[in-house]
Amino acid sequence: MDLPDRPGDRWRDLRQDVIHNNSIKWVQQDEVSPLPPNLDAYTDVLPGVRVHHSSWANKDDIAVWEPGNTNLYLVTRYELVEKLLESKSEIPQRVIAVLILAGGAVVFKVLLDLLQGLADSSTSETTSKTGRQSQQRPNPRNRQYNIFISHAWDYTAEYERVVEFLDGFEELEWQNHSVPLADPLDVVNGAHLRSRLKDQIRTTSIVLVLAGMYSAHRKWIQNEIELAEEFDKPIVGIEPYGSEQTPNVVEDVADEMVGWRRNSIVRAIVDNAE
Repeated sequence: MDLPDRPGDRWRDLRQDVIHNNSIKWVQQDEVSPLPPNLDAYTDVLPGVRVHHSSWANKDDIAVWEPGNTNLYLVTRYELVEKLLESKSEIPQRVIAVLILAGGAVVFKVLLDLLQGLADSSTSETTSKTGRQSQQRPNPRNRQYNIFISHAWDYTAEYERVVEFLDGFEELEWQNHSVPLADPLDVVNGAHLRSRLKDQIRTTSIVLVLAGMYSAHRKWIQNEIELAEEFDKPIVGIEPYGSEQTPNVVEDVADEMVGWRRNSIVRAIVDNAE
């Protein structure tokens, strides 16, 4: 049977590939370490198919599908679990019968076809505050986008992830107007901090605010938000990763809120940048 190309053997690689590219990946169970401990819940969605996922079941994170007697895992976004559960009543009974009676590669192939159909039917669209809907893959204009990404020096994981998203989108020509990690601001006081941030934000095309960092770094990020508003810069808010609530202050100032998907972030930049 035809299968997708086999991905890398690390869960981190699998997770990044699936989330960044909205893809479906498969891997042999003996080629990866045991299931990540954060996948601490599971759902039996179909006969002989167990789906491992995090207990908060964020649709933007991964789910690991384990068809019985196959020694294989399928890795998708959790969103496909929800879609399959919603459409389960529409699956022909003969397909269910095959899953009950058959095993091994047959179950895997049926499941793969079902998931691929669900993935293909998804438009992966985001809707901005104005209610406008975008095409599935953004199309950056032939220009350079000057981008400021909110961050703080003792909390860089989300910042680095956004940079990876933007660097990985080949059609996007962009320049990072954030303060580089190798050259942190040598600030003496709040006024000096604001002055230095002002120099960074003044020439940007757009400001990306990482909402998940706001609570822990309120003073720093609030300065960035206020300066973006002072210079009338468009603001795109990136929702917290996982189950954390989005701070109201970020939702209130953002021209658009997006989740942790590369296409969604790039599309928001293209749609909103000056």
